[in-house]
Amino acid sequence: MLENNGVPLKFSDVFEAAGVSRGSAYRIYIGIDDLLQDIATAWVNDFVEHLGRFEPEMPPDGWVQLSDSIIRSAAEYWDRTSDTLRLLPRIRSREPAGYRTAVQSMSQCLVDIFERYFVVPEISHWSHKLGFYTEICDTTFADAVRTEGHISDERLEEAMTLCRTYLGLHLPDRLTARRQVV
Repeated sequence: MLENNGVPLKFSDVFEAAGVSRGSAYRIYIGIDDLLQDIATAWVNDFVEHLGRFEPEMPPDGWVQLSDSIIRSAAEYWDRTSDTLRLLPRIRSREPAGYRTAVQSMSQCLVDIFERYFVVPEISHWSHKLGFYTEICDTTFADAVRTEGHISDERLEEAMTLCRTYLGLHLPDRLTARRQVV
């Protein structure tokens, strides 16, 4: 798919290149969009696993430092998987349930990370807000990968600034730190 150099890809091109019979391919996927949705879902699930292993070098002093560490970790994953991202279209609004579930898992993973380090006050729809935080980061990184081929330091700073600004609308300046067990 990456070797097609932007030429629209037909589903038959994919299953022929993969050495899969037409019948087998269509038993699994309706067509190219269905296959790409599955690839996108797998990418999000792998990203959730990546975030699940997130551990900053030092416990963060505040939520801004934690957010910046998360964004840096996300940039590492995006850079490592940039080939996959170049072939994926933007996910359509009628995305499959598996993709929605993967995105919800990502939001919950971020909730867990914030709560691991800080006592987060009751915030209405906190996981949805972190979902939008992810979209802000994703949009910035997707543009960087598609236009520049990688995430530059400038784009990383842009994502961190946008995400800090957005979270700043919902979080107080300081959060009570959770005691870390060593």
